[in-house]
Amino acid sequence: MSKNLLSAGILSILALLFSGAVLPAAGYEILTPPADETTLIHTRRNESSLVIRAGDKNEADRILVEKMTGWEGEATVVPRVGSWEKDGSVYVHYVLALDKGTNTFIINPGGRELKLRYMLMRTMLKLDPDDPKVFRYHRAEVMQPPCVACHDEDLPDGAKLNIRLLKKNADFSPLCFSCHQRLVTQNLFRHSPSAALACMTCHRTEEGGNSISILADRFDNACYSCHINKLKWTRMAFIHGPAAIVDCTVCHDSHGSDFPYMLWADPKIDLCISCHIEKKDVVSNIQGFRQHGIITGNGCSACHSPHATDYKFQLNGPINQVCVSCHLGMQGVEKGHPVGNHPLAGKPDPRRPDRELSCTSCHDPHGSRYQYLLIGSMLGGHVCCKCHH
Repeated sequence: MSKNLLSAGILSILALLFSGAVLPAAGYEILTPPADETTLIHTRRNESSLVIRAGDKNEADRILVEKMTGWEGEATVVPRVGSWEKDGSVYVHYVLALDKGTNTFIINPGGRELKLRYMLMRTMLKLDPDDPKVFRYHRAEVMQPPCVACHDEDLPDGAKLNIRLLKKNADFSPLCFSCHQRLVTQNLFRHSPSAALACMTCHRTEEGGNSISILADRFDNACYSCHINKLKWTRMAFIHGPAAIVDCTVCHDSHGSDFPYMLWADPKIDLCISCHIEKKDVVSNIQGFRQHGIITGNGCSACHSPHATDYKFQLNGPINQVCVSCHLGMQGVEKGHPVGNHPLAGKPDPRRPDRELSCTSCHDPHGSRYQYLLIGSMLGGHVCCKCHH
């Protein structure tokens, strides 16, 4: 499709040239983002809005935005979201998909160059809202003057929201919807303040000013002011790092996502592996490697709590108890496995002096190259000799 659009744009320009018509000067104005230098975009979603103001419909129809995709001048046409006429001007809107690093867009006529450097913001902990190098649309004011004519408190047609009900919330923020509606309408799982357009629950206009803060407060106040039952995590013995520093956005998208609990990636594997990269081989389909079935089944949270527990490694219970919750045939067995009177618990682990004997003394709970997920080959006593020298 992009090649067809590109051809259509080129053909229309050639038609004007061969007809003897003179192409007008590029009088349109790029309203956002800034185009005078390379602009740094630091967001979770890899996209940015582009808004161009044209003098009339004819000028708007000639505007063509392309994204450079290769070293040899290859480009794809960026489709329009739409264009709207107001007070004699036409406002053309685009959503620019961004790749990590510098993205170059060419806007014709005029061959104007727009450079956007994208940095992924995986967590709000990495965000400095006052960094002058990062582009923030709401930094100086809630709405820039050229945008006020169209973007107001009235929801656009087709919003399909119960305005009468939403207005009962003091934090109802209809002004945000016209630009940020994708945060509300395109996520399968939505954070309730986002779904209810109660943006001011977490975002606030600065006291005495006309700008919007990224967050109303620290995460422990912003998130826990509603999720008060989660305070119990702070009193547990073993706390997951993100929960310990109270940065919920390491795992959760504060607006919504297509994954349960508004996690930003598949919670079974992908989410955990993004930090715990040392376990990547465990979940990869490597020939000769035996995965623990629960990992590719229910995922890491089948055994581990993603927030906090009173058990080491954030397990959902004592090691053996976690194991026999699936391996039912071993429930109640305290000795006699794998042979004779071999204990399964209650004795010091000779291989790991600081821990008790457990299922993981002989088995790797994530995966192994050996049968039964053993820590060594059964042949030649390679498992037994790790303790019985």
